[in-house]
Amino acid sequence: MSLPTRKPQSRLAMIIKLAGFSVNTMVDPAGTGRGPRQILSGYTSWIAAMQTCLIIAMLVMGGGVMGWCRPAQAADPAPAAPAVPPGSPLTFEEAVKIALTQSPAFTKSSLEIDIGRLDETDSRYAMVPPLTFRTYYYVNRPSGANYGKPYSLNFTTDPYNPLGAYFTLQAKKLATQAAILAHLGTISGGLHGVGSCYLQLDALHKQAGIQKDLIKLAQENLTYAENRVAIGTGTSLEVKLAQQQLQLSRGELEGIALAEKGSLSSLKNLLGWPSNQDISPAFYDSRRQVLGSFNPATITLEQAKTNSYELKAYEIYKQLQQYNIRLAIAKSLPTLIYTAQTPDPLNAGASYGLYVGLGLEIPVWDGFTRIRNVSRQKAVLKQIGAKKWEKEYKLQDKWFEALGQVNEFNVALKNAQSLEELARLKSQQQEVRYHSGEVPLSAFLESRIEVLKAQKTTIKFGAAYDQQVLKLREISGDLGNTYVDASAWQK
Repeated sequence: MSLPTRKPQSRLAMIIKLAGFSVNTMVDPAGTGRGPRQILSGYTSWIAAMQTCLIIAMLVMGGGVMGWCRPAQAADPAPAAPAVPPGSPLTFEEAVKIALTQSPAFTKSSLEIDIGRLDETDSRYAMVPPLTFRTYYYVNRPSGANYGKPYSLNFTTDPYNPLGAYFTLQAKKLATQAAILAHLGTISGGLHGVGSCYLQLDALHKQAGIQKDLIKLAQENLTYAENRVAIGTGTSLEVKLAQQQLQLSRGELEGIALAEKGSLSSLKNLLGWPSNQDISPAFYDSRRQVLGSFNPATITLEQAKTNSYELKAYEIYKQLQQYNIRLAIAKSLPTLIYTAQTPDPLNAGASYGLYVGLGLEIPVWDGFTRIRNVSRQKAVLKQIGAKKWEKEYKLQDKWFEALGQVNEFNVALKNAQSLEELARLKSQQQEVRYHSGEVPLSAFLESRIEVLKAQKTTIKFGAAYDQQVLKLREISGDLGNTYVDASAWQK
């Protein structure tokens, strides 16, 4: 007895069945005699039509966009860092170049420029309305005749506001310019920190040299006191006083060494210097290196206002907000809609083709939200004007405060120099008396100690004066303009 044989099915029918559809329905859903090969033929034509439409859409969109859009540009036009061999002296100018290249203090504001340029590029591409392609393929349709293609093609755009897209692009451009100005202000502050480290290291180095001389004199004084005790002309109290003075001098030298380490650490952090690598700043003649030819007497408040990156940024914010007002008005206008589609495959008797349509989307009622938004943006513009006035007022306060500190420390420096000269004259007088036998050696040593202390005081007030001049230079904008070309950032 022979077993009954199954009628072999086509490979397409087997795949459809595995996908969960009824083979009979798929083979002839409407009783029209369409088999799997016919379905496959329709599916193949749908795929070809879809590929053709996508290629055409991409060519049209690509040609329209690439003709006037450009990609975002990198933010940093910083000069290349000089190749400094390990252990070699690092001048202030070389340190500035290294800071501009690799300082972590400038990374955040630099990335803000990159992000702003990406937003600007997005707005450029948004000048062309986004196009969406949709397609459907119907594996079965209602019974009947005169059906067209079993698939549909549809191109649509989102509601498009050309004025809004233009105003958004202009606002993004201004936002990028504001980010550039903020970055330049950050750089100016960072360079002030680098210069401050150099001035401080120079002063500490000079103080350390004087402190070593003080230790030598204290040691001589201790030896003299011990010799007096040994020959019976001195007391143990004199020895204790000399020992205490020597200990204090050594302690001050240790404090200076710790301050030097702290300043070096701050400098390495500002430069982005590797923590495991030593740095040797050439801080000699730091006043000339850091301050250059800057003269506090020739700089005016108007120059500081003109050079202020912050005030320039607020001018940019005002222009940006004006575009925001125009954008709020533009959002009240009708938007454009575009579509291109084929007939619905479920409707019989339609002539097949690609039909193009244009339309408008008109806002009717939103509770006057758009009108209030225009008033809101105008209020924000007034706020920006008030903030600019406030920043200008604070800049004026900072200017007069720094100028007052410069004058105050200049007077203190001159007084310290006069006291130093007086101490030196007294020391010369004591030296003459000592050689003539009028005063003991301890009196002469004490006069020399007073001279060295007066020198330390002069260095202290000189460093404070230089720090205030550097601060005034930074406030005036001269420091940033000297080492950074603002026009190089305007791309």
